[in-house]
Amino acid sequence: QAALRTARLAQARRLIAGHLQNPDLAPTMVADELGVSVRHLHMLFETAEKSFSQTVTDERLKQSRRLMRETPERLIADVAAACGFESLATYYRVFNAAYGMAPGDFRAQGSDRR
Repeated sequence: QAALRTARLAQARRLIAGHLQNPDLAPTMVADELGVSVRHLHMLFETAEKSFSQTVTDERLKQSRRLMRETPERLIADVAAACGFESLATYYRVFNAAYGMAPGDFRAQGSDRR
């Protein structure tokens, strides 16, 4: 039973990673692909350190940092959209809350290190 839960959680994380750019990524979509109920999906994430939505946000933020490092000329709005953030304001707010700086400051910091 525990092994099945672990495998399903890993599968859910892979599905999240594969659909990050989709702003409509939601528990119902992942639950349907896994063949489980939304409640069961949330229960899988209860055993993890982060909830479903925290996992999605965290992965989107990591992806956005990667994109800013790899393509520094790309507009921040394009990076946010490519990572599934529907609103630029939301992206700035969430990024700042997670890292204590604006995306542009993160990017500027990266270019200082080169």
